[in-house]
Amino acid sequence: MDVDTHKKPRSSRLWLRVALVLLPKIVRAYFRIVDLTSRKIFLQQETEEQICKTRSFSIAGFHGALLWPSFYFRKYGGVIMVSRSSDGEIMDRCLRGFGYQTSRGSSSNFGKEALADMIQRAKTGNCNTGMAVDAPRGPARKAKIGSVIIAKETGQPIVPVGSWTSRHVQFNSWDQMILPLPFGTLVLVFGKPVEVPDGLSQDDYERIRHEMECSILAAQELAEMRVKQIKSDTVDLALEAIPTRPR
Repeated sequence: MDVDTHKKPRSSRLWLRVALVLLPKIVRAYFRIVDLTSRKIFLQQETEEQICKTRSFSIAGFHGALLWPSFYFRKYGGVIMVSRSSDGEIMDRCLRGFGYQTSRGSSSNFGKEALADMIQRAKTGNCNTGMAVDAPRGPARKAKIGSVIIAKETGQPIVPVGSWTSRHVQFNSWDQMILPLPFGTLVLVFGKPVEVPDGLSQDDYERIRHEMECSILAAQELAEMRVKQIKSDTVDLALEAIPTRPR
C-alpha cells in the first residue's frame, strides 16, 4: 500500500482549521484597539488627497511594515496579492476580514496567474491594487517587478508607503516584520507616486522598478526617523521634568 508522505498530521490540520476561524476575528479586533488607542501621524499626505481620493491606485510597500497600513487602507478596498502558503491562508482570511479582495500567488508560485487576476479585476471593477513588493521571501526591502506590471497594464499610479510605530514587537523573520502595540504613535508616510507609461522597453521596466524601490525606501526611512525623533523628544521632556536639587 502506498503511503502519502506529504500528508499533514491530523494535529497540524486541526490547528490550521482553528486558526483560520479564530485568528481573523482576533486580528480585526486587535487592530481596532491599536487604531483607537494610538496617536497617528501622516507625512506627505497630499498624495492621498490628490490620488487615493480621486482615482484608483496601486499601493506598494515592504512586507515587514505593512500590517498597520493594510488596516488603514481598508477604507479604500481593493485586491491584494497573498501567497498560497499556510501563512498566506491566514493572511488571506485576515485581509478579507478587512474588506479586501485577494488574489492567491507569489513570485515563486502562481505569480503570473495572480497578476493577471489582479489586472483583470482592476480593469473590470475599477478597484485598487496592493502588493508587498519584496514578498514572499525577500530579500527584504528589495522590490520585485510585479507592481510595475500591474501599474503598466491598469494605468494606476503606484503609491509607495512606509510605516513605523513607537511601540511594537519585531519578529525574527526574513522581513523583520513589526506588530504595532496599543498606546503608541503610528507614522504613515506617502512616498513619491510613480507613473508607468505604455510602450516600455526592458530597460524601462528596470528603471521604474528601481524608482519605485527608492521611493518606498525613502518613505520607510522617513517614517523610522520620525519615530526616533518622537522618542528622543519624549526622553528630553521627561528629563526636563525631573526637578534639580539646589547645591
